[in-house]
Amino acid sequence: MHWLKLLFDRLFRRPQKREAAPYRTQFIEGALPKQIDAKTIYVTQEDGFLEHVSLICPCGCGETLHLNLLQDERPYWNLMQHQNGTVSLRPSIWRKYGCYSHFWILSGYIHWYERGVPP
Repeated sequence: MHWLKLLFDRLFRRPQKREAAPYRTQFIEGALPKQIDAKTIYVTQEDGFLEHVSLICPCGCGETLHLNLLQDERPYWNLMQHQNGTVSLRPSIWRKYGCYSHFWILSGYIHWYERGVPP
């Protein structure tokens, strides 16, 4: 019965409004700038190692999110770079406090979590 509900949700859910342009990706050596732009994903690196991803929360709350890319620290995210200059992050980003946003970043686009419907 559960699979039937998932199929129904996928076939008849309203399509998400797609953003006009994907988030820009900017790679930075060393520290993050004091002021960061919305719609930009900042990837900080040091000595050739990708360390963190930072971005302003896409929900509009204005909080800066910092995501760890180092696998020896938990939690961590995997960053995938695409030929068109965009990035994807796995797993999803789920804020446990504040705005409680839950979303994926896939090819530079934000995909909001919908219960039972993977991106």
